Amino acid sequence: MNVQISPDLSRFVEGLVADGTYQNGDQVFAEGLRLLRAREQLRRDVDAGIAQLDRGEGLDEDEVFELLDRRIAAIERAKVDSIPIRRMP
Repeated sequence: MNVQISPDLSRFVEGLVADGTYQNGDQVFAEGLRLLRAREQLRRDVDAGIAQLDRGEGLDEDEVFELLDRRIAAIERAKVDSIPIRRMP
């Protein structure tokens, strides 16, 4: 694939490579495409969420905060559970 870009975008890519953020222009373009793919997925997810709300399938704020509190607690437990216990010699 051969891609033509504007001089300002070319300088931007060259700067990212020069400062060590990426090893080469191909990595910059690949990352850009991954970000575009993620943005498109986010748009689809938002559209699906809006459709769910339109169908009355949403949660009220108390339910949302309760679910978030449970997720946060589970994450915190997982972090604590993953800390190795060292025995003293």
